Amino acid sequence: MLLTNLLWIFALLLLMWAGLLLAKWALQQQSEHYWRLRQLAALEDRRRQMYEAGRALQQMDTDPEILRPLFESLARDIRHIQTLDPGRQDLDRQLKEAEVASKQQGAGGGAGSAAVATEQELVVAQRHIQRAMQIFVDLYKAEKISASQFENARESLRTLGLRVAVNSSLLMAQRALDMEDGVRAMACFRRAESLLSMRGLSASERQEKINYIQTERERLFASKGRGLLMLASAE
Repeated sequence: MLLTNLLWIFALLLLMWAGLLLAKWALQQQSEHYWRLRQLAALEDRRRQMYEAGRALQQMDTDPEILRPLFESLARDIRHIQTLDPGRQDLDRQLKEAEVASKQQGAGGGAGSAAVATEQELVVAQRHIQRAMQIFVDLYKAEKISASQFENARESLRTLGLRVAVNSSLLMAQRALDMEDGVRAMACFRRAESLLSMRGLSASERQEKINYIQTERERLFASKGRGLLMLASAE
């Protein structure tokens, strides 16, 4: 009788031990699943930001050499996402795009004509540039790019932001002239001149744009008369 009771107690203890092991395993699995989901969420958010910023900068004719570290990091993140979630085959095309972009060679000094036609588009373009700047900051802090790569990217993006703002102001001025809105055209020319006083563009590019503004302004004065001349003098 005593032996039977001891066997029952041993069996119950064994079951309790097995239950504890099972509970520990289930808790560990749940914790690992939660951690994997957190990793995926962070990677997905960073992937989306890098992809959007990279595509936007490509459309601004940014030097591929500057964008190479960004697309290399994007490709790494996509591979990591697909490792954690093998079902994400929808990212295959984006991965191929990132791999191609990360291997492109640049001639330097691109984006000479990058511009947008509206104030809203300019705000969006500048937002993409600022986001790309923050991405490079994060890559540098994570030691995924060198100090020289970071400095090169930062200076290039600053110049790009200035160039896009100047070119867009000139494009908006031209659109205003096409619509015979001389007042708005003058305002856009003044903004472009103010931007050109900032450091960033080369002396030759700066002078070329100043000459263009002077030529267009003289044509505007000749066609619209004294009223615009008085407006320009007042400003």
